[in-house]
Formats: sequence, C-alpha cells, structure tokens
Amino acid sequence: MPREADLRQARDDWLRRLQTSRRSKSTLIAYRIAIDDLLDWSSDHGRNVFDEATIVDHLADYQRRARPAPATYYRRFGLLRRFLRWLSRRSGLPDPFLELEPPPKPQQEADWLTEEEFARLLAAADHPRRRRNGLAARDRLVLLALVQTSLRRSELIALDWCDIDLESERSSLLVRQGKGAKPRRQPLAPQLAEELRELRDERRPAPTDPVFCGLEGKRLQPTILAGIISRAAGQAGLEKRVTAHTLRHTAATWLRQQTGDARLVAAYLGHADLSTVSRHAHVAEDELHDAAAMLAARTVCRRAA
Repeated sequence: MPREADLRQARDDWLRRLQTSRRSKSTLIAYRIAIDDLLDWSSDHGRNVFDEATIVDHLADYQRRARPAPATYYRRFGLLRRFLRWLSRRSGLPDPFLELEPPPKPQQEADWLTEEEFARLLAAADHPRRRRNGLAARDRLVLLALVQTSLRRSELIALDWCDIDLESERSSLLVRQGKGAKPRRQPLAPQLAEELRELRDERRPAPTDPVFCGLEGKRLQPTILAGIISRAAGQAGLEKRVTAHTLRHTAATWLRQQTGDARLVAAYLGHADLSTVSRHAHVAEDELHDAAAMLAARTVCRRAA
C-alpha cells in the first residue's frame, strides 16, 4: 500500500481533476470528507491495505458512528468507489469495490420550489444580458408555462401554435404528444394566455411553427431548455437542482397543498383521462380551469418594464 502522504497527494490530484470538470464546491467538499475519513480510519485501525475487508469494515464503522440517512450512505459509498477505482487505474492497485454490491438506491421525492424560490427563479430569468439578445422574455415565459400548465419537458417543446386556442372564452392548449400517446387539453390562466397572445402577434407565426424557439427560430431543443432552467436557478442562488420535472412537481405540490384533492392533481398533470376523473366532463373542466387559476395566483407574473 502506498504511504499515507502519497495517498493524500493522490486525493489532492483527484480533487484537482474534479475541479477542472466543473464539479460543484459541495461535491468537492463531500469527496474530501469521505476520503479523509477513510484515510484517518485506516491509520487509526492499523489497516495498511485498501482491500474489500477494509472498505466493508470502514463503511460499517461509518454507519455506527454517523448513523447516516440511506441517501447519505449511498452517496458516501459512491464517492469512495469512484476515488478508489481511479486510484486503482492510476497505481495498479486492486480495486476493492470490484466485488462489492452497492447499497440499494434510496427512493427520493422530487424537489419542488416554494413560491419565494420560484419568484427568484423568474426574476433571474429576466437578466439584462438576456434582455439585450431578446431571450429574457422567452426564458421567463418558458418557466411560467412549465409551472402553470405542469407540462412535461417533451410536451412543452412539441407545442405548435395550432395547438393553442387563444380565441375561445376559456383559453387552452392541446397536448398532442402526451405520455402514452394520449392527447389532452390543458387550460391556460388568463395572464399566461395574454402573454402567449402577445408573443404570437409579435412573431406572426405559421400555425405549424413551434411556440418555443431558439435563436434561429427553430424548435427549442431539450439541452437548451435545460440550460434556460439551470442558468436561472444558478443566477437565483438556488441550491436545489432545478429541472423541468422540478417545475412540474412544483405545480403538483402547490395544487395538493391548496386543494388536498389527489384526483384533481392527477387530472391536471395528465395522469388520467378526463372521462375517468369525473362522471360529468363539464365539472372536471371547471375544476381544471380553477386549478390553472390557482397556479397562476401563486406565480409571480409581473414583467419588467
């Protein structure tokens, strides 16, 4: 086994390698803590070989000492495995994790945003630099639409202007490519409908043009959509990882908090056909429009002048 000083040098080399790959500060700290804990434990217990038995005993001791939550233990296992596999390739040492079964991955509830967090996200999208190239309004509208309609990422991207009814008394959009290939009609709150109407009148698109576009007017790609959300989250200082699914789960959580009606939440998110939600289709439609209004009331819809 290499000397302890060599192992700590290897740790520093590993962390520098991670820094160049733009890992977050919290990830680098977690790696350092996990590796130092292993090195200190091995030194204290006279273990001079990083074999499978050493890793098993160390992790068992970590569980007794720290009593980590399942997700924390799962992460610790993964951090040490990645470091020691890298060290094995670099130094020719045997990989102690080769035969080890990882712990079961814990089921985690999806993150969601509070109203205050979403307000910060929305404000961050209206960045002066994005305003200069005309993208701030689009980014803001994307975020609003994801929360107020609860659309999945693929459903939002697939929207064409012919799918949106802005002329009826009750505005709505048609999700043609829903999960399970089931089309459904989703209500639009008045203010979101008005912003979409303004965008349409400004662009004058063809009916089959995409609603949400990139700089060249082509349909928004998943990577661009992910970038819009993650950029705004970073500028807003949100520590959570925010994705399109986070915003969809935010809509579900807010509706559940406000109504306590799991049936309504499932219908609004497109988990059930309206015919199975209520025996009276017109009642279900009223409920869904009420749900859209509830979500609109909980989002910050004011635009910068």
